[in-house]
Amino acid sequence: MEQKSKHTRLVLATAFCYFFYFAQSVARNVYNTLTPFIIDHYGTSLTESSVFTIAENIGFVVIMYIVTVVADRIDKAWLLFGLGSVYSVILLIMGNSPSFLLFVSSLFITGMIGRYMDTTCTAYISDLYGENRNRYMSLLLILFYIGSTLAPNLNTFIIEVIGQKWYVTYVVAGVLMGTGSILYLVFLLTVKKPATAVSKQSARNEQKKISALALIKNRNIASLCGNYLFNAFAMYSSSQLILYLSMTDPTVYTTSVRGFIATAGSVGLVVGSALYVWISQRMSADKYLRVEILVTFLFSFLGLLINRPLFWMLSKFLSSAIGGGSFTARTLLCCEEYPEYSSSAIAVVSLTSGIASIIATPLLNMLAEATSFRFAMYFSLLLSIGAWCMMKFGYKPHGATSFPRG
Repeated sequence: MEQKSKHTRLVLATAFCYFFYFAQSVARNVYNTLTPFIIDHYGTSLTESSVFTIAENIGFVVIMYIVTVVADRIDKAWLLFGLGSVYSVILLIMGNSPSFLLFVSSLFITGMIGRYMDTTCTAYISDLYGENRNRYMSLLLILFYIGSTLAPNLNTFIIEVIGQKWYVTYVVAGVLMGTGSILYLVFLLTVKKPATAVSKQSARNEQKKISALALIKNRNIASLCGNYLFNAFAMYSSSQLILYLSMTDPTVYTTSVRGFIATAGSVGLVVGSALYVWISQRMSADKYLRVEILVTFLFSFLGLLINRPLFWMLSKFLSSAIGGGSFTARTLLCCEEYPEYSSSAIAVVSLTSGIASIIATPLLNMLAEATSFRFAMYFSLLLSIGAWCMMKFGYKPHGATSFPRG
């Protein structure tokens, strides 16, 4: 009976962790397809619109810095409840057509809360399942991509089908997050949280910590930071694609067409993350990253070159299907390097991505206005070669316990 009770707590804790990851995926990805409406609503130029991304990424950097200091020393189970509650309130504020300043401030806060929730969910799953984390972390990412798939369709349904304003999408996301937070609180108060697979190690870590500098001195963590640095610039061609298509030819790339393209990419990510469960048993994570970077580069390049709606759907699906496990692969490499400091390792690597994103988007937007949007998209793609080099020449494959730390 006791064993059954432990299993039930583990299953429920995992389910709520999956829910929060799914909900924050919906909340984060509605912004991408809403960008043209937001720019039109506030009357900003392409360069001025960088403030939205900058605000979110500054929030991301701030929280990742905090995570490197306090991570793995806070109860992740209760932390998820706090993050979900705050996130729901901010989303509801954004869903009431706030002023420009309030909207930017809200993006800053969601950048903090959303990324902290992302890191906490990933690290909590790693803690719950220990060495068996691979499959469960892959399933976590599948749910994230399902949320990414639903987000653009939710936008299309709200705007075109029921004729509501763009910001109503945030109300829906806020209600979803808030409902989940209330149910999770009931779980914590009645059923209780389960013990984690690394609970003994975590208990010892309460009296000690590891610095970000010590983590970065590790060659593999440093290489992963470099990979994320280049990847942040390379991802511009993906994150700005919907805006790029809307400015290329809005009569061809209508809201519905852009939604289909975004959905094709999201479906590809779901397929890719599921496929990675199989791939991970046959290919090391670092080798997978090298392969997916090159394949994603090829399909994205062809998409820009051919520039047709149907080919964009195919290109986004295939590149996303091949690269769907990239986040899981990077996260697994962090957790394998420092399993007892999973949140800290993930946070340090993610911090690099956040800092690079703050710089990348405005720089590439300025390049787009100085030359052309098309040139900036091509240029960002070329920088993915740098991400490949970090994994090819920087990362040293090894067993997690055999590599010298620090």
